[in-house]
Amino acid sequence: MEGQGRDDLLTQSLLLDEIGQSVIGMDSRWRVTYWNRASERLYGFAASEVLGKTPIDLGIIGHFQTLEPGPTGEEIAGQIAGGKDWSGEFWVRDRAGREFPVHGTISPIRARHTVPVDIVAISKDITDRKHTEAVLRRLSAMVESSGDAIISADMDGKITSWNAGAVRMLGWSAAEAVGRAPDLFTTRAPEDTNERVAERIRSGAFVPGLEARWRRKDGSVIDVELTVSPVYGQDGKLAGASGIARDVTEIKRLQSEAAAERRRLLAAQEMAHVGSLEYSPSTGATWHSEEFARIVGLGPGESPSWEWMLDRTHREDRDGVRQMWRRLYAGSGFEDIEYRLLLPDGGQRWLHSRIRSVNGPDGKPLQFLDTVLDVTERKNAEQVLEWQARHDALTGLPNRYLITEVLQGFLDRGSRPVVMFVDIDRFKLVNDGIGHGGGDRILMLLSERLLGAVRAGDTVGRFGGDEFIIVCENMGMRAAKVLAGRIRECIRAPFEVEERQIFLNVSVGIALAGPEDTAQSMLGGADTAMYRAKSAGGDASVVYHERMTRRASGRLDLESDLRLALDRGEMCLHYQPIMDLDAGAPLGFEALLRWKHPDHGVIPPETFIPIAEETGLIMPIGAWVLQESLRQVQQWHHQVEGAEDLTAAVNISGRQLVAKDFPDVVEAAIQASGIDPEAVHLEITETVLMDEPDLPRETLQRLSRLGVGLSIDDFGTGYSSLSYLKWLTAKTLKIDRVFIRELGVDPHGGTVIELVLGMAKSLKLDVIAEGVETPAQLNELRRLGVTRAQGYLWSKPIPSERVPAWLNGRLRKPAQQPG
Repeated sequence: MEGQGRDDLLTQSLLLDEIGQSVIGMDSRWRVTYWNRASERLYGFAASEVLGKTPIDLGIIGHFQTLEPGPTGEEIAGQIAGGKDWSGEFWVRDRAGREFPVHGTISPIRARHTVPVDIVAISKDITDRKHTEAVLRRLSAMVESSGDAIISADMDGKITSWNAGAVRMLGWSAAEAVGRAPDLFTTRAPEDTNERVAERIRSGAFVPGLEARWRRKDGSVIDVELTVSPVYGQDGKLAGASGIARDVTEIKRLQSEAAAERRRLLAAQEMAHVGSLEYSPSTGATWHSEEFARIVGLGPGESPSWEWMLDRTHREDRDGVRQMWRRLYAGSGFEDIEYRLLLPDGGQRWLHSRIRSVNGPDGKPLQFLDTVLDVTERKNAEQVLEWQARHDALTGLPNRYLITEVLQGFLDRGSRPVVMFVDIDRFKLVNDGIGHGGGDRILMLLSERLLGAVRAGDTVGRFGGDEFIIVCENMGMRAAKVLAGRIRECIRAPFEVEERQIFLNVSVGIALAGPEDTAQSMLGGADTAMYRAKSAGGDASVVYHERMTRRASGRLDLESDLRLALDRGEMCLHYQPIMDLDAGAPLGFEALLRWKHPDHGVIPPETFIPIAEETGLIMPIGAWVLQESLRQVQQWHHQVEGAEDLTAAVNISGRQLVAKDFPDVVEAAIQASGIDPEAVHLEITETVLMDEPDLPRETLQRLSRLGVGLSIDDFGTGYSSLSYLKWLTAKTLKIDRVFIRELGVDPHGGTVIELVLGMAKSLKLDVIAEGVETPAQLNELRRLGVTRAQGYLWSKPIPSERVPAWLNGRLRKPAQQPG
């Protein structure tokens, strides 16, 4: 009972702290000796700042002023000094100078406590409690009318004295109570309790901290806290007993509300899967909620000590947990941590703990309050997301982010890494042929082969598409070339996909680390080298050299200029005539694109057309070429006598031909120029046709309906089949210049041309020989039966402004045969 009395203030303070009530303990000179956390929040002062100071020193109370007329501060101080309680509403001021009303109870303390307290002030901010003013008024009235009741009785149990506090507390006047037995106001108590109290009194001891329920004159029952002491007569003999009773009905109500709130909080925590743990460092005693037991896997009757929790903590997290507890014991006051706890069944859970310490007046922790949340699902989801963010979804290999991190780590450690950029040659053709599902299957199989080809410890990653990266630590150039050869060799073996055998080749770019290299520069170098390997025909490996970067930089500058060339008027067309060998007269012109660069002069199409193809600029450039060439030829139809039937041959790319709107572009150019569609010939190379095996049939049919002719350029360099040529509805084959060069030099030089002429005759196609430069070549072509040709023998490509003069010289004179 005595220990319970000493801890009563701390217990009440903690409970009141939970519901936000300030508890301030003071000595007899009103100097603060105890200052709970609610007081810190209410007034803005930390406990370490207020100890030893009075409320007036702190500016909390200046000129004491109650909300309603009442006693002065000096009177209240005198009342407390006289052993009486005071409660009411009064104005206070916080650290920032804000004045606000509080409801407070100031009481002298008679029992002994663990902190040196003579006076305790309990207060609560009532600014936001206007809706409960009626309740507060009733409570204020009750508190103001209360006071300690001092009642004495003789050895026969008759009341001998009854003070004013007893009158206020219980309602009977002294005249009504004196001479009566205590059962006037007491309720039934256990006999053993009465006997223990009587025994203590007879032995001359005080009996503090008794709790009782007393009945008032009006029949109501109140809770009191009672201290009973022996009373001695003048002869020194025991004459009776005296009891000092304090009405604690309101405190009991608050305790009940706090207990109910605690039950509600525990219920809410259970629904939210939040557990609670309370730990006393001085005694090692713990309390935990049922939800906490479920989370950490406690069995019935088990209690989790600090050592038990640490022993169950994952070994990788123990140091972090130890450091957290050190900070708490050092006075941090609050900690927040996530750690893994091992379960009895072998599993583990991620826990999120928020721990708050309740400190004593000396600043040392008296209790730790731990709120524990099971965050296993969130952590698992975070780990999955982190893995996905650093790995390729299809193959499971490291992605660009992780590869860059690994490579930079090697460089930071001073090792000599090698980067290989591996790209599948002509993968688009394969992907289109077997579908994206089959393409994905190939990528997964290829990633397995790469993993089998590299050393243990090497990293294989996928950048996306058909691009793979290999990072090798501490590898020289010779070993890198050997590995690149091994990779190319392992890829050549057929891939079994959907009951088909697919054969692939890869191009490999190799970059070795230099003294100033970063991960990004090495990746960029390997990428540049890979593209050099592809441009050389693929199925090759190339080691990066810084000269490649300079070339790539120049190419990048050229690409930037190309994007502005049309708007700047730097593009122009030259025209090479196509000749009728029998008549010696021009049949039409092939439009050839030229780029007049302001700094580099005339740039040939073989330099910038590949860039236009890769960047998509071929679409606007190709549309301009089509519109301008048709307009120009139609203009010559009207300007030059005898030029009415000239044709216009325009080169187009595969990318243009597969575009859905290409027929619309052609039709718009024809309508804008007014040219006869029969005079329009679209030329596409045989190799481009082989790269685009699935040309849209609807596009070809629309072009055919327009009357536009399709010519196969550079014929003989690819692998066109007769059925394919027929399906394309082509009208003209143009024999590549490589076969023309052999005429008159190689006795068998005309064999291919004879084959082409025979095939064209069977398909009813016209044939044009390209690149005719000598009379000997012309004579041989005539002998073979070729009737149409073009080349330097007649004219180099002519600027548009000089074409009319050229035509006038040939259309108005009798036809003359070269050579």
